[in-house]
Amino acid sequence: MLGTTIITIRERVGVQNGPEATLSFNHEGEYEIAIRDPFSEQEEQRLEWYFEEHLQFPFLEQIKTQQAAESVTRYGEELFKQIFSDQKAYAVYKAAVQNGLNTLHFEIAGSPKFHELHWEALKAPDLPKPFSIEAQMVRKNHEPLPPLHATLQP
Repeated sequence: MLGTTIITIRERVGVQNGPEATLSFNHEGEYEIAIRDPFSEQEEQRLEWYFEEHLQFPFLEQIKTQQAAESVTRYGEELFKQIFSDQKAYAVYKAAVQNGLNTLHFEIAGSPKFHELHWEALKAPDLPKPFSIEAQMVRKNHEPLPPLHATLQP
């Protein structure tokens, strides 16, 4: 992909202590990063309500709706700060952004637990929208899928 920057965020499998993930650009070099859920259990429950129940009755609980919507931005920016906390990694990111957000390709690789994070909310504090609006975002599972057993009908 000419002009594309692949940003890979990969969970480190089997790590007991230390950074939980690595960050790389175009599959070259790695930066160790510590990733944690930016939200408490209560904030996660509010997001769950927002994405799963609010849409059924969108005109109810307007204040709670506004708070939940604003929290998505905060969540994405906190996740961004964790990922690009290394100044060298941030410099590579800033150089890549100069080519346009549409040239970024995020690969998120990890276990189902790692994918519980709301990666689509990932947002740079200096940008108006999350990356998922303009950049490609792909999730990859580390764990193999269970074999499917299909029976063929005659």
